[in-house]
Amino acid sequence: MSGLTKITSTSTIGSTKSTTTVTKRTVNLNRTRTNTITSSNGTSRSTSQVRSRSSSIFSRKLYSFQDLPFWQQDNDKILTGYVRETNSFSKCIQSLFYFNNESVNIYSHLIPSIAYLFLSLFLIDTFLIPRFPTTSTSDYVFINVFLIGAFFCMLCSGCFHCLKQHSEKYSNFWSKLDYLGIIILIACSMISLVYFGYFDHLAYFKFFVGLTCTLAILCSMVVMHEKFNVAKYRPLRAGFFATFGLSGIIPLATGFYIFGFHGVIKRINLTFVIWEALFYIVGATLYGLRIPESILPGRFDLIGSSHQVFHCLVVAGSVCHLKAVIESYRLVHSNFKN
Repeated sequence: MSGLTKITSTSTIGSTKSTTTVTKRTVNLNRTRTNTITSSNGTSRSTSQVRSRSSSIFSRKLYSFQDLPFWQQDNDKILTGYVRETNSFSKCIQSLFYFNNESVNIYSHLIPSIAYLFLSLFLIDTFLIPRFPTTSTSDYVFINVFLIGAFFCMLCSGCFHCLKQHSEKYSNFWSKLDYLGIIILIACSMISLVYFGYFDHLAYFKFFVGLTCTLAILCSMVVMHEKFNVAKYRPLRAGFFATFGLSGIIPLATGFYIFGFHGVIKRINLTFVIWEALFYIVGATLYGLRIPESILPGRFDLIGSSHQVFHCLVVAGSVCHLKAVIESYRLVHSNFKN
């Protein structure tokens, strides 16, 4: 009896273990079935893998300033939120879809660049020419000179901040285009306004256009030189941009002499030009001095850094300039109608 009992107990325990094993296998099988999806081509993938892959695009690892290679270490007051060197254009593009310390810099100029391209294609044909049939080909060209200049400047800026983390080589390439875009925006701004301000003084217009182009070339030669493409020359670069922008005082002072104060106010909508100049100068000053992050390092890593403020002020200044150009255009053609 004791032997039979042992045999019975052993068989019972064995059946219990086998039942438990079958139950575990069934549960594991159900879990596997639940967590597995089959694609259209028959391959199976874990849903957790799918979720992790899809979410990884929006949650990349960000790095601190100390984690960066030397060539990426530009502003030691911005401590975190960096995209480290990628050596991949696709990874640079993916950085558009997760928040990092370049996101504001990218979109604050990329979106306005698209808006200016849209305006260059439709603003004059749709809104201005129907209202002022006296619009000439020159009017058309010089309004678009500013719009295309603003588009090019902000497009280069957005591309630079998106693609500069690829490698040192491409960072240097896009930074030079970024500088060139700023110079082109300043030059196109002055040329478009001088055109309408001196619409009845062609000789003055030609002289100021030549002066502006000469200064633009000289400024380009300096800021695009390899020697000045390093962090320690940031204030110098900002100084060149500010100086070039302030050269607009020359045609302005000449206008005061020829047309008088009230004449200049009407011809170029001086109020908006003053606001434009203030936006540019303040932005360049904050950028050069790294305010506010130099006062509170780490507090403005993702939002509110000097470069981001500079971008926003450049956009505000360009909007003021567009307003001034359009008002000058309207004045010229209203006078023609009278």
